[in-house]
Amino acid sequence: MILKKVAIMLDLSDMDQILLNYVRRLHENYQFEAVSFVHFMEVEEMPEEILSLFPDLDEPVDEMIAEEIQEQVTETFVEGVNSKIYVHTGGDMQKFLGWLEQSDFDLVVLGKKAALHGSGIFSSKLVRLLDANTLFVTEMARGDIHRVMVPIDFSSYTNKTLKVAREAAEVLQAELLPVHAVKLNLHYYPLFKDKKELEQHFIKSTRKKFDKFKEKLKLKEDCKCVVLEEDAHVSRALYDQATFNSADLVVIGNKGKADSNDLLIGSVAERLISHEKSIPVLIVKSSN
Repeated sequence: MILKKVAIMLDLSDMDQILLNYVRRLHENYQFEAVSFVHFMEVEEMPEEILSLFPDLDEPVDEMIAEEIQEQVTETFVEGVNSKIYVHTGGDMQKFLGWLEQSDFDLVVLGKKAALHGSGIFSSKLVRLLDANTLFVTEMARGDIHRVMVPIDFSSYTNKTLKVAREAAEVLQAELLPVHAVKLNLHYYPLFKDKKELEQHFIKSTRKKFDKFKEKLKLKEDCKCVVLEEDAHVSRALYDQATFNSADLVVIGNKGKADSNDLLIGSVAERLISHEKSIPVLIVKSSN
């Protein structure tokens, strides 16, 4: 994944500083060609009763917002980057999405709040409707990335997701951690009377499947197979693995093998970006 054009979504909250610092660290490795600092004004226009409270207001609100963002960027971001500030007015999400798509960004970076006040509705809409790869940065995100975990399920997304994760690990000089999670249900495997025997069967099968990708993408790493009980959710197991292995970034495909074509985002990806999770997640879109 060659990252040349990047958009950072800013909302004038404390999360902005976290995003700017995080992307600045990424830029040190990726050397982005162009970075856009973007703000979406959710209101169609400022009500007259609000404007009347500020009689000395001598410039449009969007220009004031752009100036505030410029101050933050000047203080935090590196010099010499081809940058642009864009404030979308009018509150029309569809027009805003159209602008994002026409801009053809390689990556859109969003803040994911937990402790900081914010519902995450805007970010959730964007990741569902946007074709660009999307990076969710958490409040606890570290600027240094030492381990990149990539969950795989051998669906049509696996090849691209692995490739993106491998490239990220190479550029960031990080360790790559491929993980495959599979549910254990003895009811569907009557020939296996022993649970351990069935677990070993899944582990061997995973290794065999992964070897094809390993050879094709020239990977050095092996894939870890995590066997779950039938009532466990894959996303919980993957998050636990990411936490246990001190992963700094999770790279996952937009959808998985079990997801319907009608879904805009897969269930595992959606749960990994839920508000209580604290590890940054990069969602790889197949159409990008």
